[in-house]
Amino acid sequence: MMLFALLVACGEPNQRLDEYVFYDGPQFRLKVVRYYRNVPFNYLGEHAVVMCQSETTGEYSGREARDAGWRMLGEAPARGSKDAREVALRVGEDYQVFDDHTLIGKTNVFNISFDACGQFINWDPTRLPQAMIESVQKPDSCAPDGPLDCRYSDFEGDRKPQYEQIRIAGKGQVNFRVSTPAFKGVQFLRVQTRNNGAVWHVDTAGLDADGHGLQPDTVRSLSMSLLEKGLADVSLIDWLESVLPPRSMVIWPDGLVACDERQGDGQATSASCAEIRFNDSEGNSGAFYIAMNTAAENGNIEASFHSGVYVTGDRSAPVRSLAGLQADMAVRRR
Repeated sequence: MMLFALLVACGEPNQRLDEYVFYDGPQFRLKVVRYYRNVPFNYLGEHAVVMCQSETTGEYSGREARDAGWRMLGEAPARGSKDAREVALRVGEDYQVFDDHTLIGKTNVFNISFDACGQFINWDPTRLPQAMIESVQKPDSCAPDGPLDCRYSDFEGDRKPQYEQIRIAGKGQVNFRVSTPAFKGVQFLRVQTRNNGAVWHVDTAGLDADGHGLQPDTVRSLSMSLLEKGLADVSLIDWLESVLPPRSMVIWPDGLVACDERQGDGQATSASCAEIRFNDSEGNSGAFYIAMNTAAENGNIEASFHSGVYVTGDRSAPVRSLAGLQADMAVRRR
């Protein structure tokens, strides 16, 4: 009898309870569907998911906890809930309708759709450099020692990212401010994309940096022909967007750091550099340094490429020139 009960439970793990449409607009609809989940040795109780339906979601088939023609957006806390409406009130602040076609999901990850739930792009805080995250203690079962992916443990509870001051300049263009106690030495970040998430740009605010303060736009607008001979006369931000693979992230500095220079006699001298860090969705990362003199006699900013490093897997290689980095990136994008 016990074996029979387990087989029945495994065959019907989700018993549908009710649903509630909490947004019904001209181009898309949002609803919460509540289930009673009965998974042996795992979970017992109310469970809910958030779904979106529009002309762009018709290809989605119905299976398990997803209705045909509806796209599943995420789960919702439902244990002990009375009905789906109560659950919708809990998650209402996590989903923001910007206009008839634009939906923003503000969970741990920032998600946005410009085409009524057809496609989503996202900015993921777990892809920030580890030096920018104040990690919590994780069990041995978490990577790299164990098999579990526990990255989002750093952004749960009162460490959940707060996404504010969201502005949309056009389709595929969004910027916002994000803050969380999980950030190390950072009051908040200003994040933006100009090309539908192909490259995300991150400005830091509150990082401790040696040297003088620096406006990120000052670095972004530097001409590549100024930084290195033989490169096109385009801005550094435009060059990076053409070189980096899709779903890359660039972290722009708010200050200058010390970078070593060697004279002919081998003695080290002090110089100030802007550190530009980057990574992609495949786990590759790197940084390069731009030597800068913001107090040149002629009033112009003097800048040139200084050095860099590119990391792929366990391999770390020096970046000897920006042209060389561009060639390396081109090979990896094929």
